[in-house]
Amino acid sequence: MLPEDEGPEAVQRATDVGVKLLGARARTRHELDAALEKKGFAPAVRDAALARLEGWGYLDDARFGRARAEVLLRDGKGPGAVLQRLAAHGLSDDAAREALQDASTQVDFDAPAAARAVLRKRGLAARPSDGKAWAKAARLLSGRGFSPDVVHQVLGEPPLDPSGRDE
Repeated sequence: MLPEDEGPEAVQRATDVGVKLLGARARTRHELDAALEKKGFAPAVRDAALARLEGWGYLDDARFGRARAEVLLRDGKGPGAVLQRLAAHGLSDDAAREALQDASTQVDFDAPAAARAVLRKRGLAARPSDGKAWAKAARLLSGRGFSPDVVHQVLGEPPLDPSGRDE
């Protein structure tokens, strides 16, 4: 006989909680498992509830990853930032990379064009004339997850005088 906290009733309660949580917002398996653990459900109960939710199509990490990556790319994030955020949601490196690739294709992502758009929104020139402006633009793009190659492609080479003084 199973203890009260591990029987079919517990699985049903965990499934109900999972449906409610997924109704509020999409989540990864990792996030939902953590939420169910926080609510005190045993590991076997959580696994059974998560398997049910996956079987019903309510819980799908690949779908979550693609959708989240699309939103982030449209929001001006670079590939590095997207991968970092997907990993924070609990996706594996491979799943995150696959989601990024699928989303990039779906939204027709062009990294240099997206980087230029980020600079325009911030009122920064795509080809800064002095070292300080170049460094500021480069930090912005790097912080948004754009690769060094894209930063150099968009900004060009940094001016030799990093002080920003023209002599």
